[in-house]
Amino acid sequence: MARGRNSHPGGRGGALLACERAIDKSEEQKQSVKKLQARGVMIADVIKPNSDIAEVLRASDDRADEFLSAAYARLKALAEGNAKRIYDIEDFVDAVKVVRAEVHETLAAAGQNNEAGATTMTEAPDYEHSIHNAVERVHQERANGPSRLPHEDHAMSIEMREALGEKVPKKRSRASRGGGADDDEDDLEIVQNRVDDVHTLKCPITGMFFENPVKNKMCNHVYDRAGLDQLIRMRKYTCPVPGCANRSLSLAQVEEDEQMKLKVKRFKAREEAEKKRQRELEEDDDEVLE
Repeated sequence: MARGRNSHPGGRGGALLACERAIDKSEEQKQSVKKLQARGVMIADVIKPNSDIAEVLRASDDRADEFLSAAYARLKALAEGNAKRIYDIEDFVDAVKVVRAEVHETLAAAGQNNEAGATTMTEAPDYEHSIHNAVERVHQERANGPSRLPHEDHAMSIEMREALGEKVPKKRSRASRGGGADDDEDDLEIVQNRVDDVHTLKCPITGMFFENPVKNKMCNHVYDRAGLDQLIRMRKYTCPVPGCANRSLSLAQVEEDEQMKLKVKRFKAREEAEKKRQRELEEDDDEVLE
């Protein structure tokens, strides 16, 4: 009897390897979305309504407000799209994990049959179809679940709106349960701090501004790559942030933090702009005195 595609253990092993590669690839895909988000936030911060650029545009073009409004809408749509991409990646990964478990079971059953001397050959499952069905199932479960926020309420969307200077209402955590006397607390508004805390922009290891920041996926702390490399060389595997319980620090835990890199760049640009304004003020004062 002719064997179907992937009907032998080697074929199923290939399917298992494909699942592992797809899961590994998901981190790279997420990182691409995060980079796109970080660049969008950077643009939003530059052209937000009270920015110097927005003021210059308004002073030089009567249609500036129309242009800026369209730009703001596109940036918010970008953030919502990024939220959707993250959800899609997560759904796909979870679906692949389901199929991976099925492959493991199939391989285990095949091994037991071989040990028992069974010779029956069966057509291999259509794993591509299985993944497609699993994705649909996971997506439906998540989309209708209480834990998944709408795209416009995702952290990426909130981040973009804050970068544009909008006041973002705190999410009502008790609204779905009928509210109560404490609902007034949920009406508090979160306003973006326009100046990044300088301490959060420095590596906890080197004490210097981040140059090549990496974020720990286990504890969410950020280090400069040079500082982390230094710790690893010294065989110190405890996260250097005080109070962190992560005692298995490794290079495999971190990913490039594009957003932090842009925050440092933005802070330094603001700092330089402030110095320039101070110099101009001092020059104006000198002219008045003369």
